Amino acid sequence: MVRFTDIIPNALRLGAAERTNGIGRTILHVAEIDSTNRGLIDLGKAGAAHGTVLVADHQTRGRGKGARAWFSRPSGSLCVSVLIRTSRPVHEVPQLTLLGAVALWEAISVQTAIAAGIKWPNDLLVAGRKICGILAEAHTSASGDLDFVVLGFGLNVAIGQADFPVELSETATSLTTLTNRRVDPIGILDSFLDALNAWLPLWESVGVASFAGAWTRHAEQLGQLVQITDGDEPITARLIGLADDGALRVLDETGATRLVHSGEIATGIPSAGEPQPTFPSSTRV
Repeated sequence: MVRFTDIIPNALRLGAAERTNGIGRTILHVAEIDSTNRGLIDLGKAGAAHGTVLVADHQTRGRGKGARAWFSRPSGSLCVSVLIRTSRPVHEVPQLTLLGAVALWEAISVQTAIAAGIKWPNDLLVAGRKICGILAEAHTSASGDLDFVVLGFGLNVAIGQADFPVELSETATSLTTLTNRRVDPIGILDSFLDALNAWLPLWESVGVASFAGAWTRHAEQLGQLVQITDGDEPITARLIGLADDGALRVLDETGATRLVHSGEIATGIPSAGEPQPTFPSSTRV
């Protein structure tokens, strides 16, 4: 049996939010940690059960995509990681980032009535400003098989606009700034766990097809021209949805559907004066 405090000494059970089964059966809370994903990975290695959740008010070394850091502030952020043990193969782990975005979109909508945009592959935006980043990390066995996944997110709940670093002041915002009222982070957590408990079994049964429609309905810049970093050269194309494996489906300037498996959306529609690709007028998006 895992002794949680042996690994995260300051962790306490968040009993009021725990479920009787599934995701959230055990929820641990700390005021501050370097990274909830890192802490939960350590718990997973020690044998923590599927559905264990670690929640923090602040991360000192939160991680984003690649080598990027995630900014948070004490009492202004909701930092959550979920331990998922699944029979799906390791190459499908990135799909959980997409599924997590759908679950979190639903939670934010229920709690605040804000309709965020899901930016492929791992962000939630409102009016072009980031409110959340999502990161799925796999841990494999010595043989290379998937042992477990930690799905984590950092959400800007109550960070004042003036409290963001200069480099984020024009690109990030928080739920309280958007709603002009207090937003309950436990309410967000509760709704997120409800949504994840509903979506996860569907994904395990049929894969991306189970949530691709919901993801596409909420996609940022759907049907618009976007610039995507994919390898050495960025491409300009029209965003049309998700493929069955979680790749981004776009329409290039020849009218052909193209799948983007890695990279990220860099900018929106090219500004005036830049070359505009010509798309076939008869193509439906």
